[in-house]
This record gives sequence, structure tokens and C-alpha cells, in this order.
Amino acid sequence: MIPSKRFPIVIILGKSGSGKGTQAKLLSDKTGFHIVSSGKLLRSRIKKKDFLGKKLRKIIYGGGLAPSPLIFHLWLHEFERLLPQRKIKGLIFEGSPRKLYEAFLLDEVLEFYSANKNMRVVHIQLSNKEARKRLHKRGRVDDELNEVNKRLRWFKIEVTPTVKHYRMEKILVEVNGEQSVEKVHQEIMRKLKTFLM
Repeated sequence: MIPSKRFPIVIILGKSGSGKGTQAKLLSDKTGFHIVSSGKLLRSRIKKKDFLGKKLRKIIYGGGLAPSPLIFHLWLHEFERLLPQRKIKGLIFEGSPRKLYEAFLLDEVLEFYSANKNMRVVHIQLSNKEARKRLHKRGRVDDELNEVNKRLRWFKIEVTPTVKHYRMEKILVEVNGEQSVEKVHQEIMRKLKTFLM
């Protein structure tokens, strides 16, 4: 079970190229919170050569998205692995939940663990123009123009309603992602200062 009702949860959302992973790592280094990365959990799962692993590999490397129930399944396993450890000070969800449906699922899980009242969602704001520029500069194979545009459209359709949901819950923290990495980190720390105390 969760060590205490003050157990903090931070979710970091943003478009591709917004630096979610980098900011999650910086926040983790500063707070000691454990990072829960759906991408990392999926990559770990596809290493298994069973039916699910092979199916996931085909989906992910084909440019698709893993189904939400499977993401939820991986979260539960990660919770069960982490939460009994008293040394865990808090959790950082990097890039998830993506869809509004996943946000509701996560809300349910956190409510079960009595942690849903102690959560903040950091939205790293980035224009499409800046996202394209950064992804182009990164030069990854999966960052070709069509793929980038597909990701940006998907963010608008699927993730934007999730951001709005958390804004309505009054737990959303908006951060200017078009600054240097260090300045984004400083803004996150400043806006989370009271929450992290």
C-alpha cells in the first residue's frame, strides 16, 4: 500500500519534442521520485518472445499505439512492484496518461491507493512549429515529416482532452516548453514548490 496519504504523484504531458523524458529525469533527480514510463514498460515487455511481446513489437514498430487496457495492465504491475517499497517517495508518470480514457483509469487506480487527492499534472506547452523543428533536428528515423505531423494531430485529438480534464480538476500546471531545458526545469520546480513541500 501507499506509504502515506501525502504520497505525491506528478504527471508530465507534452507533444513529441517537448522534452518530457528529460524533465521527468531532472525532476526525479531533484525529488527522488520514481519515473513510470509507459514507453519504457512497453519496450521491456516486447523483449519477451511470447505472443503478447511479438504482437506489441509489430504494433509499436509499425507506428501504432498500444491499447489502453494493456497500458493499464502494465501500470498495475508496476504499482504492485513499487508501492510496497518504503523508499519510494513519489511517482512521476512520463507521457501518460495519453487518452482521456486512460486518465479515468489512472484516477481509479490512484483512488484505490488513496493517492488521487495528491497529484499535479505538468503540461509542457510547445507550438507545432517548434515541435517540428526539434524533431527534425533530432533526426530520428521515426521522426520523418509525415510521422511528426501524425503525432501532432494525434496529440490534438487524444491528449488535449486529457489536458482539459486535468485543468477542470484544478491540478494542471502549465509550463512554457520553448525555453532552455534548465529554464523549463526551474519553472516546473517553482510551480510545484508548494506541492512538493
